[in-house]
Parts: sequence; C-alpha cells; structure tokens
Amino acid sequence: MKWRTRIQVGITYILLSTSLPAQKETFAPANDVSFSISTERHSYKAGEQITLNYTVTNISNKSLYVPREWEVTCPAGPHAWAWFENSSGQHFVGGFAGSCSPSPKTISERMSKEAVLLRPGEHLHGTFSLDTKLFGLKPGTYRVEASLTGWTEEKFTDVERSELARMTSPFMRGEVRDSIRVTLIRSPK
Repeated sequence: MKWRTRIQVGITYILLSTSLPAQKETFAPANDVSFSISTERHSYKAGEQITLNYTVTNISNKSLYVPREWEVTCPAGPHAWAWFENSSGQHFVGGFAGSCSPSPKTISERMSKEAVLLRPGEHLHGTFSLDTKLFGLKPGTYRVEASLTGWTEEKFTDVERSELARMTSPFMRGEVRDSIRVTLIRSPK
C-alpha cells in the first residue's frame, strides 16, 4: 500500500469513528460510585446492636442506576451487606432469609423497586443493623466490612438486557467496599 493510500484510509477511519453516534452502555463500572460506611460511635458493649450507616455517591459525570439493599427476585439476595472480621482475620457473616412473593413481571417493574437513579454528585443513604450477640463476639477490636454489589449482566436474559439497554442510564456492575474499626467492650455486671 502506498503512503498516500495509507493516509487516506487513516483519515477515512478517523472521520467515520468520530461521526458515529456514541453507544450507550447498559452497565457501568463500580468505580463510578463511592461507597462509605460509618457508625455513631467507635465503641459498643459486647452484645449490643450496632447501626451501620452507608452512603453511595455517584462520582461519575453521568447519571447511573445504583442498587437498593435487596434484589426483588425470588429468592432475594442482598446488594448491600456487612460483616465483622476479628484480629486473626476470621469473618463473622450473618445469613439472610425471607419469604418469596411473586417477582415483578418486567425488568422495568423490577428495576423501579430495586434501583435508584443518581445524577452526578447525588447520594443514597441507608442503614444496616449488626447484632454482635448473634455471633457471640467477645470484647476486642473488630473491623466492620461492607460491600455494595451491582448487577451481573449474565444474570439477565437477552430480552431483559435489551429492555435494560432502552432505559435512560447505565446500571452499576461490580462491587465496591469500605471498612471501619469498632471496639466491643465488656458489659458491666
């Protein structure tokens, strides 16, 4: 190929690629959001319930759907979850259970219950209750870890993915985590 032809092919490629409309992504990476957790205090009595606050912030420059706490599928699974880790790295993770009610019929109905649209800079706030009595946690320092997990493209049918693609903004995929330290103290007798 002569150098003039190569230049013409290169220019044609550049012109075509810049003139094509931008493809809307159905799923956006988890690093488009920040996820942070906090507690009212850093110290609790062993056996006391801890309220964990979390905040999801859209740090991207586009609107994005983020998950609420639970999937509305049957059986439901958590999008947001928290657990304890002791100083030796052992995890204390609670289980979950619930009754099933019929899932919404369309993906739009499901996402109207399961997803929240956040514009750039907007926040979603929520809470967890962590029961230190459930695991028989002894006095000491623990790390509370929490995660927010988005949607997995493979869990949707082709028809559902097509419907999701027609919605106004992409959906968070992947996972973001945060952790804090809390100290459990002995209860006075």
